[in-house]
Amino acid sequence: MREQQQQQQDEELAMESDVDSAPRTEKALRLATKHRQLCDVCGKTVHNINDHMPTHTKEMKHACPHCPVRMTNHGNLYRHVQAVHLKTIIKRCEVCGKGFTSQASYRSHLRAGHGIGETYQCKLCPKKFNHPGNHRVHLIRCHSDEKKFKCATCGKQFKEKRDHRNHQRVHSDEKPFACTQCPKRFKSEYARKTHELTHSGTVFQCEYCDKAYRYKCLLSTHIKKEHPVEVEEIVEEVEAC
Repeated sequence: MREQQQQQQDEELAMESDVDSAPRTEKALRLATKHRQLCDVCGKTVHNINDHMPTHTKEMKHACPHCPVRMTNHGNLYRHVQAVHLKTIIKRCEVCGKGFTSQASYRSHLRAGHGIGETYQCKLCPKKFNHPGNHRVHLIRCHSDEKKFKCATCGKQFKEKRDHRNHQRVHSDEKPFACTQCPKRFKSEYARKTHELTHSGTVFQCEYCDKAYRYKCLLSTHIKKEHPVEVEEIVEEVEAC
């Protein structure tokens, strides 16, 4: 019954998003006939002011029927469902035949797998990237000290918007990530994945003694506390190299 309801939601989402899923040329022709509207907030002229305003208000009114993700734009939600949950192949590599659920992943594959297309060279270090998004994240994480996202509750600051958004759950009861094996829920995907290892029987064995732990963080604490000499010797060997 639940699968039928989700299938119906996906079909309704696809019907409502037919403009977004249409070929670019057809979509461009239709949009060209519409009257453009001026946004009083940013000064841009847009085709649909109602779709544009949530980018300023950050109102996540479009909920994914499959996962906790919410989006400001209905078209983006449709593409999310098609790519992440339905795994709809929209493009195949002309070189190797591999299928992709988005144009971005297809272009990234061409650059990484076949050396076709533009790469993104960091101007501050030798690293190169196949995707502009990875290049931007690298600049923020490695070459910037600016933390422009500040938590309104505790004042903690973050470099990235994603980290700031995830941090907000610390101050709430929201636990959107459910374990696939039991009723437990978690505030982060990392916590859920770590917990699910306990169901798989995976344990983390200490390389210096016979102790083993269900969680990697507990193993790290054990090594720092019980084997500081061994850790220091490894550090000295690495520095000597």
